[in-house]
Amino acid sequence: MDIVAFIAGLIVGVVIVSIAVEFAWKKSLPEKTCKLISKWSLNELKNPLIVAERLHVAPPPDAKVVVAAPSPLAKNARENPDVTGNFAIGLNKAFIFAGEIKEGQLAIVTSDEDIIRELREIFYDFYRVKEKVVSYVPKKGKVRIRGIVRAVFPYRDGYLMRVSYEGGLVGVLLKERMDVEGRRVEIEGEVLEYPFINPSNITILD
Repeated sequence: MDIVAFIAGLIVGVVIVSIAVEFAWKKSLPEKTCKLISKWSLNELKNPLIVAERLHVAPPPDAKVVVAAPSPLAKNARENPDVTGNFAIGLNKAFIFAGEIKEGQLAIVTSDEDIIRELREIFYDFYRVKEKVVSYVPKKGKVRIRGIVRAVFPYRDGYLMRVSYEGGLVGVLLKERMDVEGRRVEIEGEVLEYPFINPSNITILD
Protein backbone atom coordinates (compact mmCIF):
# COMPACT_ATOMS: atom_id res chain seq x y z
CA MET A 1 0.00 0.00 0.00
CA ASP A 2 1.26 3.46 -0.85
CA ILE A 3 2.26 5.04 2.48
CA VAL A 4 1.31 8.52 1.25
CA ALA A 5 -2.19 7.36 0.30
CA PHE A 6 -2.53 5.60 3.67
CA ILE A 7 -1.60 8.74 5.61
CA ALA A 8 -3.89 10.91 3.47
CA GLY A 9 -6.80 8.53 4.06
CA LEU A 10 -6.11 8.50 7.79
CA ILE A 11 -6.14 12.31 7.95
CA VAL A 12 -9.41 12.51 6.00
CA GLY A 13 -10.95 9.93 8.34
CA VAL A 14 -9.89 11.86 11.44
CA VAL A 15 -11.33 15.09 10.02
CA ILE A 16 -14.67 13.43 9.19
CA VAL A 17 -14.93 11.89 12.67
CA SER A 18 -14.09 15.25 14.27
CA ILE A 19 -16.80 17.00 12.26
CA ALA A 20 -19.34 14.31 13.16
CA VAL A 21 -18.49 14.53 16.88
CA GLU A 22 -18.73 18.33 16.83
CA PHE A 23 -22.08 18.20 15.02
CA ALA A 24 -23.46 15.64 17.49
CA TRP A 25 -22.23 17.74 20.42
CA LYS A 26 -23.97 20.82 19.07
CA LYS A 27 -27.18 18.87 18.52
CA SER A 28 -27.09 17.63 22.11
CA LEU A 29 -26.90 21.11 23.62
CA PRO A 30 -30.08 21.96 25.54
CA GLU A 31 -32.46 24.25 23.70
CA LYS A 32 -32.69 27.75 25.14
CA THR A 33 -36.22 28.14 26.49
CA CYS A 34 -35.93 31.30 28.63
CA LYS A 35 -34.97 34.88 27.84
CA LEU A 36 -35.01 38.16 29.79
CA ILE A 37 -36.93 40.94 28.01
CA SER A 38 -38.35 44.40 28.69
CA LYS A 39 -40.40 44.73 25.49
CA TRP A 40 -43.41 42.45 25.46
CA SER A 41 -47.13 42.49 24.72
CA LEU A 42 -49.89 40.46 26.30
CA ASN A 43 -51.48 40.35 22.85
CA GLU A 44 -48.69 37.97 21.79
CA LEU A 45 -50.32 35.27 23.91
CA LYS A 46 -53.10 33.06 22.59
CA ASN A 47 -55.95 32.37 25.05
CA PRO A 48 -54.05 34.25 27.79
CA LEU A 49 -54.36 33.47 31.49
CA ILE A 50 -53.12 36.33 33.68
CA VAL A 51 -52.23 36.44 37.37
CA ALA A 52 -51.43 39.88 38.76
CA GLU A 53 -51.08 41.48 42.16
CA ARG A 54 -52.21 44.64 40.37
CA LEU A 55 -52.70 45.09 36.63
CA HIS A 56 -51.48 48.32 34.99
CA VAL A 57 -52.02 47.38 31.32
CA ALA A 58 -55.19 46.47 29.48
CA PRO A 59 -55.54 42.69 29.07
CA PRO A 60 -56.57 41.18 25.71
CA PRO A 61 -60.36 40.86 25.30
CA ASP A 62 -60.22 37.05 25.46
CA ALA A 63 -58.00 36.92 28.56
CA LYS A 64 -58.93 35.32 31.85
CA VAL A 65 -57.58 37.44 34.68
CA VAL A 66 -57.32 37.05 38.43
CA VAL A 67 -55.90 39.86 40.58
CA ALA A 68 -55.14 40.53 44.23
CA ALA A 69 -56.24 44.17 44.02
CA PRO A 70 -58.72 45.77 41.59
CA SER A 71 -57.69 48.45 39.12
CA PRO A 72 -59.45 50.42 36.35
CA LEU A 73 -57.81 48.16 33.75
CA ALA A 74 -59.02 44.97 35.42
CA LYS A 75 -62.75 45.63 35.67
CA ASN A 76 -63.73 42.14 34.54
CA ALA A 77 -61.02 40.33 36.48
CA ARG A 78 -61.73 37.98 39.35
CA GLU A 79 -60.39 39.12 42.69
CA ASN A 80 -58.51 36.85 45.05
CA PRO A 81 -56.59 38.53 47.88
CA ASP A 82 -54.33 35.48 48.15
CA VAL A 83 -52.80 36.11 44.71
CA THR A 84 -49.02 36.43 44.76
CA GLY A 85 -46.79 36.81 41.73
CA ASN A 86 -47.29 38.29 38.30
CA PHE A 87 -47.34 36.20 35.15
CA ALA A 88 -49.25 35.61 31.92
CA ILE A 89 -49.58 32.30 30.09
CA GLY A 90 -50.43 31.53 26.48
CA LEU A 91 -50.66 28.24 24.62
CA ASN A 92 -46.92 27.87 24.03
CA LYS A 93 -45.16 30.59 26.00
CA ALA A 94 -45.41 32.58 29.21
CA PHE A 95 -44.21 35.88 30.65
CA ILE A 96 -43.00 35.85 34.27
CA PHE A 97 -42.70 39.42 35.51
CA ALA A 98 -40.19 40.84 37.98
CA GLY A 99 -42.93 42.99 39.56
CA GLU A 100 -46.40 44.33 38.85
CA ILE A 101 -47.50 44.00 35.23
CA LYS A 102 -46.87 47.39 33.65
CA GLU A 103 -45.18 48.80 30.56
CA GLY A 104 -41.41 48.28 30.56
CA GLN A 105 -41.44 45.79 33.43
CA LEU A 106 -38.68 43.21 33.13
CA ALA A 107 -39.95 39.74 32.37
CA ILE A 108 -38.67 36.29 31.59
CA VAL A 109 -40.29 34.79 28.51
CA THR A 110 -40.25 31.01 28.49
CA SER A 111 -41.48 28.24 26.22
CA ASP A 112 -40.62 25.46 28.67
CA GLU A 113 -43.63 23.12 28.73
CA ASP A 114 -43.15 22.07 32.37
CA ILE A 115 -42.99 25.68 33.57
CA ILE A 116 -46.07 26.62 31.52
CA ARG A 117 -47.97 23.64 32.92
CA GLU A 118 -47.10 24.59 36.52
CA LEU A 119 -48.04 28.24 35.98
CA ARG A 120 -51.37 27.17 34.48
CA GLU A 121 -52.09 25.06 37.57
CA ILE A 122 -51.24 28.02 39.83
CA PHE A 123 -53.56 30.25 37.78
CA TYR A 124 -56.52 27.91 38.21
CA ASP A 125 -55.82 27.49 41.92
CA PHE A 126 -56.32 31.25 42.26
CA TYR A 127 -59.10 31.47 39.68
CA ARG A 128 -61.26 28.68 41.13
CA VAL A 129 -61.83 30.50 44.42
CA LYS A 130 -64.95 32.15 43.02
CA GLU A 131 -65.45 29.86 40.09
CA LYS A 132 -68.05 27.15 39.84
CA VAL A 133 -67.98 25.09 36.67
CA VAL A 134 -71.20 23.25 35.95
CA SER A 135 -71.09 19.49 35.53
CA TYR A 136 -74.13 19.45 33.26
CA VAL A 137 -75.16 21.13 30.03
CA PRO A 138 -78.56 22.84 29.89
CA LYS A 139 -80.83 22.39 26.89
CA LYS A 140 -80.26 26.04 25.97
CA GLY A 141 -78.40 29.03 27.34
CA LYS A 142 -74.97 29.96 28.66
CA VAL A 143 -72.63 27.22 29.79
CA ARG A 144 -69.08 26.61 30.95
CA ILE A 145 -67.78 23.06 31.16
CA ARG A 146 -64.49 21.20 31.31
CA GLY A 147 -63.75 17.96 29.56
CA ILE A 148 -61.44 15.99 27.28
CA VAL A 149 -61.41 16.38 23.51
CA ARG A 150 -62.15 13.01 21.94
CA ALA A 151 -62.13 14.00 18.26
CA VAL A 152 -62.16 16.94 15.84
CA PHE A 153 -63.63 16.37 12.38
CA PRO A 154 -65.21 18.29 9.47
CA TYR A 155 -68.84 19.26 10.05
CA ARG A 156 -70.99 21.35 7.71
CA ASP A 157 -69.02 24.53 6.88
CA GLY A 158 -66.50 24.09 9.68
CA TYR A 159 -65.47 21.50 12.24
CA LEU A 160 -66.99 19.75 15.22
CA MET A 161 -65.03 19.09 18.40
CA ARG A 162 -66.43 16.18 20.39
CA VAL A 163 -65.83 16.66 24.11
CA SER A 164 -66.55 14.24 26.93
CA TYR A 165 -67.36 15.62 30.39
CA GLU A 166 -68.92 14.34 33.61
CA GLY A 167 -72.41 14.41 32.15
CA GLY A 168 -71.71 12.83 28.77
CA LEU A 169 -70.70 14.14 25.33
CA VAL A 170 -71.16 17.51 23.62
CA GLY A 171 -70.29 18.85 20.20
CA VAL A 172 -68.46 22.18 20.02
CA LEU A 173 -68.85 24.05 16.73
CA LEU A 174 -65.58 25.38 15.29
CA LYS A 175 -64.82 27.65 12.35
CA GLU A 176 -61.25 26.35 12.10
CA ARG A 177 -59.68 23.04 13.00
CA MET A 178 -57.90 22.77 16.37
CA ASP A 179 -55.30 20.04 16.94
CA VAL A 180 -56.33 19.28 20.51
CA GLU A 181 -57.34 15.61 20.50
CA GLY A 182 -56.73 14.12 23.94
CA ARG A 183 -56.29 17.54 25.59
CA ARG A 184 -58.26 18.79 28.59
CA VAL A 185 -60.19 21.96 27.78
CA GLU A 186 -62.57 24.46 29.30
CA ILE A 187 -65.37 25.68 27.04
CA GLU A 188 -67.45 28.79 27.56
CA GLY A 189 -70.32 29.52 25.23
CA GLU A 190 -73.98 28.99 24.50
CA VAL A 191 -75.98 25.85 23.87
CA LEU A 192 -77.77 26.41 20.56
CA GLU A 193 -79.54 23.08 20.52
CA TYR A 194 -78.42 20.29 22.80
CA PRO A 195 -75.76 18.89 22.54
CA PHE A 196 -74.23 21.57 20.26
CA ILE A 197 -72.31 24.47 21.82
CA ASN A 198 -71.31 27.68 20.08
CA PRO A 199 -68.11 28.60 21.97
CA SER A 200 -67.10 32.12 22.96
CA ASN A 201 -63.84 30.94 24.52
CA ILE A 202 -61.87 27.68 24.53
CA THR A 203 -59.01 27.26 26.99
CA ILE A 204 -56.55 24.36 26.92
CA LEU A 205 -55.90 23.28 30.51
CA ASP A 206 -52.96 20.90 30.06
